[in-house]
Amino acid sequence: MDQAEFAARLIPLKDKIFRFARAILSDVSEAEDVTQDVFEKLWKSRGSLDGCTNLEAFVMVSVRNRRTKQEKLGMLRNETDNAAQEWTTDHLDTHELLRRAMETLPEKQRTIMHLRDIENYDIDRIAEIVGMEGPTVRVLLSRARKRVRERFKAIMDYGIG
Repeated sequence: MDQAEFAARLIPLKDKIFRFARAILSDVSEAEDVTQDVFEKLWKSRGSLDGCTNLEAFVMVSVRNRRTKQEKLGMLRNETDNAAQEWTTDHLDTHELLRRAMETLPEKQRTIMHLRDIENYDIDRIAEIVGMEGPTVRVLLSRARKRVRERFKAIMDYGIG
């Protein structure tokens, strides 16, 4: 894959990669770092990308796999901090409230919900990316949506998370 083909096929995925990294990591700077790291690794291995049948799924799996143990610990700290925080509808817009509600989800549920409801991937592609069977993805998606609904309702009714 030459530079022009790389730019044509992968640069359009940049925003999607960042959004996915942001959903997984819950930290903008870490998501930016992961996005940059993934592009760097893709550039270095561009010669072997020609044989990739589903480049977008491959890239999303690469994003998911870029997290280190330290990033996972940071994510857990963020979830704990967010769960302890009080949210009020006076200070946050609906989009921010939903984002924060999604941050409280377990990692797999948050990843699946992001891929389905934000990126609009179908269940089969999500199953491929997260390495699960389709029915398992459906169950986790259902649980994630239910938990976000409950959290969002509590925020709207009582002004707390």
